[in-house]
Amino acid sequence: MMKRTRAKRQRMRRRMIRRMAWRMVISVMGITILVAAGKLTSLALKQLTVAGPQQKGQDTDTGEDLLTKEFEQKESSEAFGTKDILLVNKDHPLPESYQPDLKRLSAYGAEVDERIYDPLCRMLEDGEKEGLSFWIASSYRSTERQRELLDEDIDVLVHQGYSYSEAYEEVVRETMPVGCSEHATGLAVDIVSKNYQILDERQGTTKEILWLQEHCSQYGFILRYPREKEDITKVSYESWHFRYVGTDAAEKITSQGITLEEYLDSVE
Repeated sequence: MMKRTRAKRQRMRRRMIRRMAWRMVISVMGITILVAAGKLTSLALKQLTVAGPQQKGQDTDTGEDLLTKEFEQKESSEAFGTKDILLVNKDHPLPESYQPDLKRLSAYGAEVDERIYDPLCRMLEDGEKEGLSFWIASSYRSTERQRELLDEDIDVLVHQGYSYSEAYEEVVRETMPVGCSEHATGLAVDIVSKNYQILDERQGTTKEILWLQEHCSQYGFILRYPREKEDITKVSYESWHFRYVGTDAAEKITSQGITLEEYLDSVE
């Protein structure tokens, strides 16, 4: 009888131990689940907090802020004051360290200073709306490329019987010495008729060049080397060479029929 009672007690003790063990397991699992849920809730709240300002910023950027940015970009590209106009000629060479911030016009395979990209595109697009067809014959040109062009033109004349000094003087009437070319600034472009791409007197009679000479100042450009101003610019007439100076200066220079050199002298 005592043996049966002892055995019964042992069985009851074992059942109690198993119950306690299961309760502990269940308690641990419950705590784990609660902790995990708390972490997920905290993470979700953090994401909502971060996403809120970003979404608000995105909404703002598509509204007034976007218009403000667009206005500021337009102002910065067209507010090209006198103090910002860079004079480059045979008497005012560029510093050797000068390097423009360039932007590529993929449609023309050309690079220009990023400040003139938008006005140049607008000018060409507006001309094309009039049925014109343009091509950019030359835009940004490194000093190394300028040296190559100068040497090539000099060699041609030397082979024709000119002395080197005679050839040099003749060539620099139209090809600028190294460091003195506006093309190295990225602010100048040679624009021609796509149907006639030769840089000669006839280029100046094409409808594309005639339109550009009449309207370029509206976009901030000037005809840089006009007729009968060679004694000032030291460069022969180039109907195709347009230089960006900003709309204010461009309209004054064009309306007065003066050169960039004369304009800068008048405002000093």
